[in-house]
Amino acid sequence: MKAQRVDMFVCPSATPADTSGLQQLADSGKIRPDTLVALVGKTEGTGFHDDWGRVWADVALRDWTARFLGIPVDEVAKQVIFVLSGGCPGVITPHIAAVTREWVDVPDGESRGDKRLVVGRSGSEAIAPEEVGRMGMIRKVAEATHRAMSDAGLTDPKDVHLVMVKVPGLTTASIRDAESRGTTVVSHDLTFGPEGAGVYANDAAALGVAMALGEVPESSLSDDVVRRNWDLYSEVAMTSSGGEKRHGEVVVFGNSSGSQSPLVIGHSVTRDFIDAQGVRDALRSAGIRFQDGLPDEADLDRLIHVFAKSVIPGSDQIRGRHITLLDDADAYQIGKALGGMLVASVTGRTTNYVSGGERNSHQGPPGGNIVAAVVRAD
Repeated sequence: MKAQRVDMFVCPSATPADTSGLQQLADSGKIRPDTLVALVGKTEGTGFHDDWGRVWADVALRDWTARFLGIPVDEVAKQVIFVLSGGCPGVITPHIAAVTREWVDVPDGESRGDKRLVVGRSGSEAIAPEEVGRMGMIRKVAEATHRAMSDAGLTDPKDVHLVMVKVPGLTTASIRDAESRGTTVVSHDLTFGPEGAGVYANDAAALGVAMALGEVPESSLSDDVVRRNWDLYSEVAMTSSGGEKRHGEVVVFGNSSGSQSPLVIGHSVTRDFIDAQGVRDALRSAGIRFQDGLPDEADLDRLIHVFAKSVIPGSDQIRGRHITLLDDADAYQIGKALGGMLVASVTGRTTNYVSGGERNSHQGPPGGNIVAAVVRAD
């Protein structure tokens, strides 16, 4: 029988268009056209809906991938999923993580005693502007998440540790398109502010993941609960949006006893912005050992990558003390930078995928954030 072997390679980026690290992986044979399944990363720029750094990176990466695969650019999305999050404030290093998957022969009936990393991917149906931030997007992301789980060979939601989703945001042009057809949109605010179209898109996508994994029943979902009922959330969804997208793109990471991968993934949640213990719990769940409350330095060499959200809490207090972040005009960037610093303080590295900056989210419990870690197994 066949089993997955998944690997992940992290390439720092000097510019949004820097594909040299990927080319080195290709030249060394670490990635091949038949094994590349996803490119996930952080791009320098504002992180807002009109972040041209992210768009520039997307164009450059699709062009490189098309040449690498030997196919037209418009065919790339059928073979490789792109999840790019813009904005690298503070100590977040711009980077691309290349995810590969190959199928290897395993004798019938043989399986590992432990579970190792598997990956699945799927694209959603086209998401219309009037569906952004609403049930139309929730359902389409949920359907794509189910297909990505099936592609990964996962049936138990408990084995899913991270679902990365990139969905369409709204633009002036897409709003005009919707209204020309007599429909409405969730917001005319093209920012990531509390009522901005960007956060509605991110949160509807997160609720789509929650619906697919049974974290939230479909009966509890409606247009009205998005960014209103914070008791509804996913503990494994990391979502972002961009005006350059027309479809949702989903990548599911989990562990399976049938995998032949050298990697394993784990996750946890932080309870607030200063919860280093939550980051340590994510590393520990993936197999990193600790000494005296700190990661073992030798063991940290097995750490491949960390993915984290950094959502600004809706309260102006943390652990009973007043903070002024909500009054800061640059809170979106500061929030993301704080998350990058929290993760780096534990891992000792800056090539961490940290997405966020929005205020409140259905990605993680109220006030908390999701952290997932990929580690090379012992």
